[in-house]
Amino acid sequence: MNYDIAAEKYLQVRNEIDALEREHKTTKAKLTEKLVVLENWMTAKAQEDGLKTVKTPHGTAYWSTHHTATVGSREEFFSFCKEHDAWDMVESRASKTGVKSYIEANGAPPPGVNFSSTKVFNMRKAQSKE
Repeated sequence: MNYDIAAEKYLQVRNEIDALEREHKTTKAKLTEKLVVLENWMTAKAQEDGLKTVKTPHGTAYWSTHHTATVGSREEFFSFCKEHDAWDMVESRASKTGVKSYIEANGAPPPGVNFSSTKVFNMRKAQSKE
């Protein structure tokens, strides 16, 4: 082997890896799309049936809420925390738990904080009976 052959083989292998990654992305995107269709169907059907969890022999579907709290204006947020001695809302980021509690008590997030909640579909695999 020499540098010329090694470089050629190296590029061939790299191209094969790139092709596999493109194929993987395409295949994964198709499967993810199918997964989303199934999640949407189960979500709509469970809402229609008034269910919060759906137990099947294959696993239990359930929904949970994920909360996020991000600081839109650091200066405004820290001024608010200082003025109201609300340091329980401060971590190296806005504390989503503290901000959520504040919203529950006051109806809106403190100044300088963006808050959102997202319902998330979950499926836990059934435990094997062995």
